[in-house]
Amino acid sequence: SGNNLENAADSLGSDSDSSGSSAATNLVGFHATLESLNMTRSMSPISTNTLVTIYAFHGETDNASSTAPMARGTYVAQQAGMLTGVSDYKMYLSNGIFDFYAVSVNSSSRPPVFANGTSVALQNGVDYLWWGCANYEISSSQVTVPIVFNHSATQVVIELSAGEGVVLQSVASATITPPQAGATMDLTTGVIAPATEYGTVPASMGINGLKLQYTMLPLQTDSPMTLNLSLNLNYDPTPHSYTVNIPIPEGGLQAGNSYLFQAIVDANTVSFPSVDVNDWHTVDESGNPIFPH
Repeated sequence: SGNNLENAADSLGSDSDSSGSSAATNLVGFHATLESLNMTRSMSPISTNTLVTIYAFHGETDNASSTAPMARGTYVAQQAGMLTGVSDYKMYLSNGIFDFYAVSVNSSSRPPVFANGTSVALQNGVDYLWWGCANYEISSSQVTVPIVFNHSATQVVIELSAGEGVVLQSVASATITPPQAGATMDLTTGVIAPATEYGTVPASMGINGLKLQYTMLPLQTDSPMTLNLSLNLNYDPTPHSYTVNIPIPEGGLQAGNSYLFQAIVDANTVSFPSVDVNDWHTVDESGNPIFPH
């Protein structure tokens, strides 16, 4: 994957800038971890080759929406979450107070671009990460700032089990109808405004055994979400198709939460006896969830 990384570096080379101030002689480095909020509050380094964009603004003013950053650079994660500037970028800042923000899509893909503190339109199926730190004092020639990312999207995990008299062999396919795309993220808060309606295009869920997973933009609605399943059961050569409504928990599907729905498959119906907020499940390159976390 070294070539991919170099290609990524080539295409990202211009995605950095600095204030050009001659007083900016302090080298600022970063390392990044990802916090798991709900169950364990554990932290783990972000994966190698993950791209991260970091912004530095003059602190003590809410200026991410009105001024250009003092410095901005795209970084790639090495072992243990240490970040190295793409195209040899290094961030130099003067002595002073700064606000830092970092964004990532938790992969080797480029993070979304921001203008005046607001991101471009965001998509479903992406694990958006965000971190912010206000009023951080830079006062020495070399400093390493710790970044602790949180998830800004939301995640649905469905665990299928067989009802009485059903032999559930495997999942042939699964699609879900996620929220309308196009919401934006606020750089200073990491908040993605929740959609209030569903989109029109179903999305394929990651399949791992009898568990299904999809990462989506936050959603605020009382209407159920449509799930289409094609299941191999009872040794029938033809898969059985189900179109079912997933009940949305009160309060919607909130940013940073992973929702585990237990689903029971009967001959003609799928029911959802319970939903729990769980630890976020990381996914592999093809979108399949990796269990356990």
